Amino acid sequence: MGFSEAGGDKITAKSTSLPKVDAASKYKRYTKVHASRDTSKKYSYRTSTKKKYRTKAAYKTKTKRKKYRTHAAYTTTARKAYTRASSEELNDLQGDEGLEKLASYINKNLNHRSGGPHTAEGVEKTGYGDCWGLSDWAARKLAANGYKVKVVQGATSASSRHRWLHVYSEDRWTSFEPSLVTKRYGSKHYTATCGRATTVVKTYNM
Repeated sequence: MGFSEAGGDKITAKSTSLPKVDAASKYKRYTKVHASRDTSKKYSYRTSTKKKYRTKAAYKTKTKRKKYRTHAAYTTTARKAYTRASSEELNDLQGDEGLEKLASYINKNLNHRSGGPHTAEGVEKTGYGDCWGLSDWAARKLAANGYKVKVVQGATSASSRHRWLHVYSEDRWTSFEPSLVTKRYGSKHYTATCGRATTVVKTYNM
């Protein structure tokens, strides 16, 4: 590029060799340069790894959940089947031997839980119940086998409204404690008591 003097100190450009570059052509050049770089392998590797990782994680999660749900379903089904099979022995209860069978069944299949179901239906559905629920469940089973049953209530050191049963068996009344025969309370004998009855809540076959 050259310059010439024209009237004093005024300087004017005689000619220019700078090429005109607009925004569009500049963008094209930038695209062309960066497109020439071989980044496909790096990008492909990252993408492939990421995709593989997600697939593996999804596979593990799916497999784990499926396995857990299947196991849970199996356990629940097996438990229900076992309960149904075991409950058949409760269809012919007689005398003290029948009370022993019922106590053994409760110890193996049911348990006491504070705040649990307080009806026979709730115990049947969940497999546990409070003293009210276990007493209601046991009373119905015994009544179905012809026993005379009283659902009684009284105070204990832990509750002011504890419930258990009085059952007429072999010409006498005997206590039957559905709560104390459970594993939670050490699998005690069904005649063990922890309170004194003050109220008869319900009677069967009287």
